[in-house]
Amino acid sequence: MANNYYEGTGVLVLERVTPVIKALFGAFALDASHPGNGQAYIAQIAETNDPRWTDVLDGLEDLAAQIGILMPDDEELSIPPLLERLAAHFGAEQDGELENLIEHHKFEDSAELEALLLISSCFDDGHHLSAIQFEGCWYSSRPRLFEFGGDGCYLSREVQVFRTSSQVLQLGDQLRKTILAADIEEASALIALEAANLLAGINDEQFRLTVRHRVAERLAQMPTISAV
Repeated sequence: MANNYYEGTGVLVLERVTPVIKALFGAFALDASHPGNGQAYIAQIAETNDPRWTDVLDGLEDLAAQIGILMPDDEELSIPPLLERLAAHFGAEQDGELENLIEHHKFEDSAELEALLLISSCFDDGHHLSAIQFEGCWYSSRPRLFEFGGDGCYLSREVQVFRTSSQVLQLGDQLRKTILAADIEEASALIALEAANLLAGINDEQFRLTVRHRVAERLAQMPTISAV
């Protein structure tokens, strides 16, 4: 029987590691001293650390105690009420994205970097986290087909970009089929969808629409590229 694993490393781009950063990312093998120059190391290593929301709960509980936020004894300790009290402390009660996260997220299983970025940006105690860069890979204890792959993400409040190696394989196969079938409509639809997915990572709607319009203009202005 084969065992499957996922591992990855990355950095937090920030000014300094603070209690909020330690509470949220401590389970990611956080290293404030490496690599330095405004970056702090994070990692998820198979059979070593598997950052989960239960770890984040422990970190938030410690953070609340450090800053003097008391939880009622008769209230079951969970992430949503902790986030609500911390939001009040950091003046983030009116943040719509955070409100939506607290209301709808299940906070179960593995802790997602996207959610942790949002929480940390709302609870800024001087860390000024601006982005997360992370690369990971899947692998198996047996060399089975397509059990090995990778992914990468760049996350910030302004833009989010995420890609996997399997997406490259799928896109290449689909595009080749459209070329063999001389299906211009389907080929153009595939390329347009790729562009749309990239544009969707821009959070500012007006800026996204303006960029979309300008991209269309640039494509229309580009000279025809001949194969060598």
